Amino acid sequence: MYVQVSLKLDVEATASITQMEHEIQQAGQQAMREAFKQAIRQREEQQGRCPFCGQQQYRLEGTVRRVISTIFGRVQVPRRRFRCQSCDRRWCPANELFAELKGATMSTPLQEVAILAGSSWPYRVASTLLKRLCGAQISAEEIRLLTNQYGKQRATFQQEEAEQRCQISVQQEPAGQRTSEPMLVGMDGGWVWSREQRGGMEGKVAVVCSQMQDLPRASVSHPLSWKQWLAPPPVPRQRHRLSQRRYVATFGSSKQIGAQTKAAANLLGQGVSRPVVLVADGAEWIKQEQARHFAQATCILDWSHLWRQVGHAIRAVARAKPLPEQERDYQLHLQRARLWLGNVPLALQGLQALESGLPTEALQTLRGAITYVEHQRAWIGSYEHWREQGYPVGSGMIERAVSLVINRRMKKRGMRWCRPNATALVALRTDLLNNDWVTPQRLRAFP
Repeated sequence: MYVQVSLKLDVEATASITQMEHEIQQAGQQAMREAFKQAIRQREEQQGRCPFCGQQQYRLEGTVRRVISTIFGRVQVPRRRFRCQSCDRRWCPANELFAELKGATMSTPLQEVAILAGSSWPYRVASTLLKRLCGAQISAEEIRLLTNQYGKQRATFQQEEAEQRCQISVQQEPAGQRTSEPMLVGMDGGWVWSREQRGGMEGKVAVVCSQMQDLPRASVSHPLSWKQWLAPPPVPRQRHRLSQRRYVATFGSSKQIGAQTKAAANLLGQGVSRPVVLVADGAEWIKQEQARHFAQATCILDWSHLWRQVGHAIRAVARAKPLPEQERDYQLHLQRARLWLGNVPLALQGLQALESGLPTEALQTLRGAITYVEHQRAWIGSYEHWREQGYPVGSGMIERAVSLVINRRMKKRGMRWCRPNATALVALRTDLLNNDWVTPQRLRAFP
């Protein structure tokens, strides 16, 4: 079957390159719609027999219009209707082509594009961009309904698959199937505005990484000051990329994110037993899922969360007493060094020694920091030792994951979410991010 479409353009001599591109794009879309109708017409002509009796004698009895939304615009297809002269039955040969649509007026490729656009941009923006880029005419409400419907299916499938993987009994691995390369796991939550409850709702996100790759170091420019010329140039910080990783997310319970995280770790582990390193901010639901699924993991409390709490308390004490600037800096340096080396008892003693003679507000701030350190004591260790082993001591990995999965799409101005729709959307977001990582670095995009 061959389809031939001629294309003739009348472009003004004074048209700019932008106008030429716009006119050529419109003409191309019109040609694609015409080719689509011709292909359906030729398909009808190939079916020259009655589907009921098999005779070739029939007559044409008009056409029935069918409108289909495609990725290159809406196409009005005149379906031809025939009547068999032997059995006197009528049929439309094109109905077999439209059977896969199941009564819908939107083609499957357009549905896939609409779902992808709806999980990447706000629905109105997605509708405008689809019409501008490829001529597809689909409303924002249709994109919303498609995204929610398919996203709920994906969320259900992801949860069922995770539970099945967790229910599989883990057999004893042979000695040759163990490795010292750690499996990095980060877990955190991201808040969005909710239609159902005041104060918003928390979406739980996790990222599992089995391999990290060093990125090229940034070049250091020469300083302009003559004093800085004498000093050695600063060493650029080594940055890393998660070359093999998977994202999981849900707005459901912590048990769901725990099961999905465990399943992602098993999938990336590929039957090899690895030590697990879990980095988080010490939330209660994270500790519960760590005890349930990663009982033998090395748990690291995010250093920025820890020092932000303690440093804020010491500065509040210095303002309330008040302490001299030199004494304040000494206390900050001392407690920072103790916590960095994992000497929690000495750090607690130093903080408790600052309680005397404080007003009520500063005393509450200091005791809050002491309670925080005591509560997170099991997750505080020698950050210096962890850094030497190559473990991450900050939650930048998981903070980036929350930004990609939730913040970029769901924290726009005026957005309010229902929990089922939010879960559906993050299920699509994780599918998009997990599959998009295989593309080259220069072509990767996270809308």
